[in-house]
Amino acid sequence: MKREPRVDDLINNCYQILALPSGASMKEVEDAYRRLKEESSADEEEWERLKEVNWAYENLIKYLTRHEKVTPQKEESMPRRKGVVLFEPGEFSLKGLLFSVEEKVNPFYFGGRVFVFLIVLIWGLKFIFHSAESNYAGESFMHNISLPFHEAGHLIFGILGDFMGVLGGTLLQIIIPLICLGAFLKRADTFSASIALWWAAQNFIDAAPYINDARKQELILLGGVTGQDVPGFHDWNNILGRLGLLKLDHFLANTSHFFGVFLMLASFAWGGYILYRQYKNLDK
Repeated sequence: MKREPRVDDLINNCYQILALPSGASMKEVEDAYRRLKEESSADEEEWERLKEVNWAYENLIKYLTRHEKVTPQKEESMPRRKGVVLFEPGEFSLKGLLFSVEEKVNPFYFGGRVFVFLIVLIWGLKFIFHSAESNYAGESFMHNISLPFHEAGHLIFGILGDFMGVLGGTLLQIIIPLICLGAFLKRADTFSASIALWWAAQNFIDAAPYINDARKQELILLGGVTGQDVPGFHDWNNILGRLGLLKLDHFLANTSHFFGVFLMLASFAWGGYILYRQYKNLDK
């Protein structure tokens, strides 16, 4: 049965990454892989190159195992990367997507990740233990990071109509972290993906005080005014007013806050587990 051209292209690309001619034997692949690993250094560029080499090696080993009928003893002796090898759609693994880690983890990078994790853990607990009424999230530094995306959302979603333009501010500030999460997962950078989930969670918590203020309109908004000063300027008074849901502003605010808390706790568990797996794979 003739192989599909895309598989041929993938295999040829893997050979090129290992600097081997197409059709090289299993032994040549293993020798090239071992040589490239020994030649690699600890700098970031070489680390990215090594991840690419690992990917090419594992795909070639899988391909050659199938076509050369390698004995079970030899196959078991092959080094395996603790992660996902996206070789065939049918072999997709959700566990591999969410929990893959490098075969060898650079201790310096690991230390940096632990430091970042401790920062988001401590900061996240502050967000969790401050209610929507306190507006802690709205006065935090993270609010300033999300504010440009919020304002851009009004413009981007505004092409869908006035209502979506108003709602688009909050939508985009939540969508951007989710896009980052997807991009990190595509790169198999699961720890960074857990931080992106934390950011998405923080934006749900960040939106809560704004929703909670829909009736009172006392929060100082962009431009130094309140919703009372400029009718129609307050996003959530505008949104809930049009939907006839103004009386539910506190309920919806608490829902947004607690959903953000749930996602933030999930990000702690996810990031902590990834660090645990990376610790076991430290390159000592």
